[in-house]
Amino acid sequence: MGVNYLNICSEASGSSVEETPEEDAPEAGSSVILNAISSLCAELISIKSDIGEIIDSKVEQLAVAIRGELSAFKNEASAAISEIKVTMDDHAAKLTSLENYASTSSDIVVKMEQDLGKLKHTVEQLTEKCIDLESRSRRQNIRILNIKEGAESGVKPRDFVAQLLTEVLSLEKPPHVDQAHRALRARPGSDEPPRAFILRLHYVHEMEEIMQKAARMQQIVFRGQRINIFPDYPPAVVKQRALFKRARGLLKDKPRVKYGLQYSAKLRVSYNGKEFYFTDPDKAVRFAESNFEVSGPV
Repeated sequence: MGVNYLNICSEASGSSVEETPEEDAPEAGSSVILNAISSLCAELISIKSDIGEIIDSKVEQLAVAIRGELSAFKNEASAAISEIKVTMDDHAAKLTSLENYASTSSDIVVKMEQDLGKLKHTVEQLTEKCIDLESRSRRQNIRILNIKEGAESGVKPRDFVAQLLTEVLSLEKPPHVDQAHRALRARPGSDEPPRAFILRLHYVHEMEEIMQKAARMQQIVFRGQRINIFPDYPPAVVKQRALFKRARGLLKDKPRVKYGLQYSAKLRVSYNGKEFYFTDPDKAVRFAESNFEVSGPV
């Protein structure tokens, strides 16, 4: 069972001891003990007060220290958060700028693609017009192949080719040749094919007559040498027409088939009373392979 020393101290300090001559020695001893207890209680109260003050002081010191550390941490955290916020705002601004730039670039690319498509279409149109103009300028030109080098020696080229055409095609009179010359390249060696003769006729009807007679003849021979007579097409047209070589080879000598190349590069095929036209060489080849048995490479 605990003892309440503070109550004891209060009772001891509050009690008064009257000394009388009649009290015995034991009673005097009790008074001394009470006084000692009262003094001890006073000391305990003083110690308690001192301990309370010390504890309060320490607690206050700890509180001040903690408040200082918390304040410093708060300041550091606030500075760090502010810095992070500035960085994030800067990144957000850059992302917005990049998004705007990407959107603008995308619009520019789309417009450039549209412009490129228009330019491509324009270039194709201009190329076709240039080829057409070149073809028109060559409309009255003829190209003659395999005439030996030097065969025209001593004679003007236009007189030479006029006489040649009259002779090999049995023309009633020499055609009117405006110009004639060999192909403009270096003179070939003895083991190389001769340069072609290129000539321009003055009249279109004479050019058409020459080409019709040349087409009807199986072969044309001049001074023992087989020669070939062709229209003088532009290089681009020649390449387009050359793409139909395989299709023409498949159709050659086939029964009930007539074919021919129309200007500039259109294959006309007559088969079983029907007319077929091809501007795509691959489609022409597929048509020939599907209608005629192909025994080997052509």
